[in-house]
Amino acid sequence: MATYSSLLSFSLGLLILFHGCSAQVSQVTSRSRQQQQRYQTECNIQNLNALEPQQRVESEAGYTEFWDQNNEQLQCANVAVIRHTIQQKGLLVPSYTNSPQLIYVLQGKN
Repeated sequence: MATYSSLLSFSLGLLILFHGCSAQVSQVTSRSRQQQQRYQTECNIQNLNALEPQQRVESEAGYTEFWDQNNEQLQCANVAVIRHTIQQKGLLVPSYTNSPQLIYVLQGKN
């Protein structure tokens, strides 16, 4: 009888724990949906402006330019912009990013 009672208490405790966890997960997913909807409704693609890089880092083989990720247009598109300019016979050390990238070469070979 004591094992039945403790098993019932344990099961009830797990049920309450999982119910609380599932409620938190649903709140997080609903917040992210609301943010996505807010960005989608606030985006105005009819009025885009050319942007200038906010930071430029010089190196031996060229320079790297970074655009402001907090810019409204870039947040609307959910992108980050970086431009590497490499001098002739220069080298850019490979790097890894766990997100999709769009890479294009204006001149030379990739």
